[in-house]
Amino acid sequence: MKKQILLMIPVLVILLIVWSGSCQAEELMAEGLLPGSGQLEGWVRDGDMIEYFPDNLWEYINGSAENFLMYDFRQVVAMHYLDPSEREIKVEIYDHGGPLMTFGIYSMLRSPDAEYLAIGCEAFGDEYTLHFWKDRFYVKVYSYSEGPGMREAMKAFAGEIEKTITGTGGEPSETDLFPEEDLVKKSITYMTKGVMSSSKLPPAFVARYEKDSVKGKVYLFASRDADESAELIASYAKMIGAGVEKVELSGVSCLMVDGEAPYRGRVVAVQSGSWMAVVTGFDGDPASADTMAGRLVARMKPKQ
Repeated sequence: MKKQILLMIPVLVILLIVWSGSCQAEELMAEGLLPGSGQLEGWVRDGDMIEYFPDNLWEYINGSAENFLMYDFRQVVAMHYLDPSEREIKVEIYDHGGPLMTFGIYSMLRSPDAEYLAIGCEAFGDEYTLHFWKDRFYVKVYSYSEGPGMREAMKAFAGEIEKTITGTGGEPSETDLFPEEDLVKKSITYMTKGVMSSSKLPPAFVARYEKDSVKGKVYLFASRDADESAELIASYAKMIGAGVEKVELSGVSCLMVDGEAPYRGRVVAVQSGSWMAVVTGFDGDPASADTMAGRLVARMKPKQ
């Protein structure tokens, strides 16, 4: 018996080393995405790598740290690069643990008016900055140096990093539930805290709508199943002092709340399957809110 145990020890040690090495590789993956000197022609690293974690992120991006921490921030690494004429580009790579959280932080930073690029899952930028996300990484490339070719250089850096990230995919599938008509482009975001200014509501996807100067918002909540979603709409109805009715919209049986919320005016909440949506805004045009609720229920209808 002792001989068997002794024979097993080297095997266990090897397994421990392999496991430890794989964990370290996972931890160092963001670092491994930073281009090396000469990887992009004419550009070399300048100085040491910068690295921050959740407990000290505020030292790096003081005023914005809380926003990143709300999206399961794990690590950021950064590096400065110089070309022969001393022009500078800086790269920051943020690890948010998974595509949903990475989309969340990226969605909070993008603007409908930005120039969008086909890099990663999505990218936007201007003369001085380029942002993109892919898999669990949000990447920012920027420069305050001027001169010909700088935008192309930033795109080259972004493209080189994007190639190294093995994950794929695009926006979370939940975003497909938002009706496309009158949807403000690039307005869909993912909020983890403070949804509708409440600490009691779970994370939600949010989209903005506008038609003929009438504006509204839709909050979409995903639950594990229909029972949990039904509990959520009942809880929301209690929050605003309204009742829950069983109705039929767009030929689909659903639960509905029609009430008034503080500082928001009329709200319409609907629940079907594992989804609940809250329609707000559309002031002065209640028909638009009702129409939106019907469209949402039709898209949230559980698959047979």
